[in-house]
This record gives sequence, structure tokens and C-alpha cells, in this order.
Amino acid sequence: MLKQRKEQDTLSDKTIDRLSQICEESLTEAEADHKDIIRIRLSLEEILSVWQKELGQTEISYSTGRKFGRQYIVFEATGRQVNAMEHEADLFLCNRLLSQAGLTFVYSYQNGVNRLSLNPPKKVHIGQMGQLLTAIVSAVLLGLLARRLGGGIRDVSVAVAGPLFTMILGVLRAISSPLIFLSVCWGIISIGDLSSVGKIGKQVTVRLIGSTFLIGMVMALLICRMFPFTSGAARNIGNGAAEIYRMILDIVPSDMVSPFLNGNALQIIFLGVCLGIAMLVLGERVQALMQIVVQANEVVQFLMGLIGKVIPLFVFLSIFSLLQSDLGIGFGGIVKVFGIAVPGCLLLTLSYLLLLKRRFRVSFMVLLRKMLPTCLIGLSTASSAAAFATNLETCEKELGIPRRVVNFAIPLGQVIYKPGAVVGFLAVALCMAQYYGVEMTPVWLATAVLIVGLLAMAAPPIPGGALTCYTVMFVQLGIPGEAIAVAVAINSILDFVMTAANLTCLQAEVMFAADHLALLDQGRLCSRKGV
Repeated sequence: MLKQRKEQDTLSDKTIDRLSQICEESLTEAEADHKDIIRIRLSLEEILSVWQKELGQTEISYSTGRKFGRQYIVFEATGRQVNAMEHEADLFLCNRLLSQAGLTFVYSYQNGVNRLSLNPPKKVHIGQMGQLLTAIVSAVLLGLLARRLGGGIRDVSVAVAGPLFTMILGVLRAISSPLIFLSVCWGIISIGDLSSVGKIGKQVTVRLIGSTFLIGMVMALLICRMFPFTSGAARNIGNGAAEIYRMILDIVPSDMVSPFLNGNALQIIFLGVCLGIAMLVLGERVQALMQIVVQANEVVQFLMGLIGKVIPLFVFLSIFSLLQSDLGIGFGGIVKVFGIAVPGCLLLTLSYLLLLKRRFRVSFMVLLRKMLPTCLIGLSTASSAAAFATNLETCEKELGIPRRVVNFAIPLGQVIYKPGAVVGFLAVALCMAQYYGVEMTPVWLATAVLIVGLLAMAAPPIPGGALTCYTVMFVQLGIPGEAIAVAVAINSILDFVMTAANLTCLQAEVMFAADHLALLDQGRLCSRKGV
């Protein structure tokens, strides 16, 4: 935990070294990851060097502490405005990479002072999985006890838990539309510019988006026989094709406001893609608008982080309320979701490993040893951001992917490529539709694959990010709103498996992309020692 501290000095080579060292000590004190600390120190030295070059021997101050429960590290230098990250492209890239790990420099200029701030996240002593398991066990025990006692105690517990659950769900619904919109926009903007994307960017982006929908279609065909689909008679084929055609056309909204008012996820994603591409094409001409989008995304992500802290409570309330309801889905339905989604994620991951083994003639055990650390972080935290640093290092040093591919593909891939989420979303959607009597037809299934693929790409890569997608997914597929309580309970555990699958499949796809570009170091990939 950071202590209150403030220092002031004149900017010089000696000051830069001293402030960098102090910053490293402060981040260690804040219990930040060692690899992130090294990256931050190197970036800080570059930023301070730019300030020294542009501002000369100006006054600079350094302060640390806590404000409203958040840790902060702040550097302030007097003089004209100098945004070092605009001067150095590598600094922009590094800052974008650090943001995936929850650490990012924020620059501002006001009243003749250049300000650089950093908010190290607090160390969580009980992991997300431990908190969720505690919430689930407590909810089951207390829920069964309340049912057994019955009478007034059950009525009081329902009266307290029900409205609280509804309130948190309302907050999730309110934030889901702007979160999805900004996540899509930010993911496109973070590419940098079209000139820097080039052949590598096109190859990686097309592969990731194409694989997302291909996996959705394959999984839908594999599991559709487990559900009672209405037969698609020949006379209905034309109507079904027309319905899908209309749905595709309806993706284009008639105005900019109604998609957010109606919670139309497809139209929101379309608007986000259009705005992101437009800003990417215009580049520096809309720099101010880019900053607004980036800052708005920071605000929404911060709010989502606050909501993430109460996700264990939300899971507790959803399971507790479910146990008190006589209309809740049976445990057989919940088991069916896990029986489809967990083996589906495992099958997906194993398929990728076998494809890698056959394509590159590399030992299966060597692949497993190299890719397992990243997978285990995802499995234990349900956060691809937490595995970001390990993912970068593994891809470059163990899997033989060149740095220029890694620096583009991994940040982008962790935002838009979530095949595990496609499997999980499909399993939840099909099981909830079956239980609540939603008519399932081939057209409905095709719609589900499209919606699930888009929402999987739009879901933020943080613990609980998928929860915002269920609220819009069920509306699009005609599934009653009360199914959200069940989906939340299921997702609380399923998210760990989906994240692990996402990370492993991403590494495999980036390897395939690098090989297609003739950039993969197969010798390093097949080596048992790595680097």
C-alpha cells in the first residue's frame, strides 16, 4: 500500500535516474507485478527525457498516496505543453500494452503544468475465484436454510435480496450499451493508424474475426441435436432466409439514439465499428474526438471495475433468489450448461493444440509446457488482462512470434478474440431458451450464432465483463429477463474456463498468422528451452 510522499527537484539526468528508482520502489510497495514495474520504469525514463529535452531544467515534483481509496503516483513539470506519448510512438504502444494490465499513464496539462499520473491497482489478497466460491457456497447454504425455515424468515429474505439484485442488474443494463460501444471503438482505435497496420494487421484481424464466427457455427452444429428444434419445413425456408436478410439490414440503425434506448446490441456494435474506423482513417484530424472516446472508455471501465468488486455479492443474490423462487430453473438445466460449455472449451483448446502439433511438428508436451502458464493465469483469475504480461513474454520468447506481431496481435486479440465466450454464450442461450419454452428454429440458431459472435468480440476482457452481454443477448433472442439470474450464477464459474480457452486459442491463432506471413521462428517454437 502506497504511503503519502512528496518531493520536488530540478529536472536533470540525475533527477531522472533518482525519480525512476523512487517510482520503482513505490510500485514495489504497491505490490505491482515485477514485469510491469520494469516496463513502467523504462517508459517513465523516456517520458522524463522528452520533458527534459523540450522543457530544459524545469521544476518537477513527485507525489504518491491514496485518494478515495485509490493509490496514485503523480509527476508534475512546469512549462509549455509537452505530451511525450505524442512525440514517441513506442511510448504510445507501451502505454497501450500496460493498460491491458490495469496500469496506464494518464497525461494532462493545466495552468502551465504537465501532469503524468498512474493508479496502481490494490493487491487483492483473496482472488476472484476464492471470492466467487465463497459467495456460491454461502448462497446455497443460506438459501436452503431459508427455504427450510419458511414462513416469515423466507419472506423477509426475499424482500431484501430481490430488490437489491434488481438494482444491481439495472446498473449492469444501464452500463452495458455504452460499455459495448466504447469497447468496440477503443479496440479499433488502439490499432494505431491504418498505415501501421499493413499486411500484419490485416492478416491478424481477418483471422481473429473469421475464426470467431467459424467456431460459433461449428459448435452450433455439434450441439444443436441436444435441443428440440422446430423442423424447418421447405415452405418456411424462404421466410427464414428473408428474416435473416431483414435482421442483417436492421443492423444499420435509422438514427444514433434509438440503439442505446432500445438496447439493440447489433446496432450498437455497428455504430462502434463505423466510428472507430472513421477515426482511424481521419487520424490526427480527429485527435480530440479520439481522446474523448479513450477517456470515456476509461470512465466506463472504471465504473465497471467498481461493479466488478460487487460481482460476488451479485452472484450471491442471484443464487439465493433463485433458490427462493419456485420458478427457478432446475439444477439439471444448470448441469446441462456446464456439461456443454466446459467440454466444449476443452475440446476447442485441445483441437488448437493438435493443429499446432501437426502443422509445426512440435512435441505436444513442449507446446503444453510453454502455453500452460498463460492458460493457468486465465483459469485462476478469469481475467485476460491479468495474464497480459505473461502472454506477451510467452509469445515472443517461447513460441517464436516476432515482437512486431506480438505487440499488435495480443493487445487487439485480448479485446476482440474470445472463442471460449462463444462456446459459453451459445450453451447458456440454448439451455435458457429450452427451459423457458422459446421456439428454436434454424433461423433462431443462425441469429444466435451471429449475436453470440458479435457480443463475444464486444465483451470487455475483465472479470464479469460477460455479464453485460447477457442482458442484451436475451433481449435479442427472446429469452425472458428472469433467466439472467441463472446466467449470472452459471457465468460466475464458467468465466474462468472461458478465459483460459480464450488465451490459449489466441496464442495459437497468432502463431498461425505469423507462419502465414513467414515470420514464425519454428526453431524457437520447437525448442524445449525457449529463450
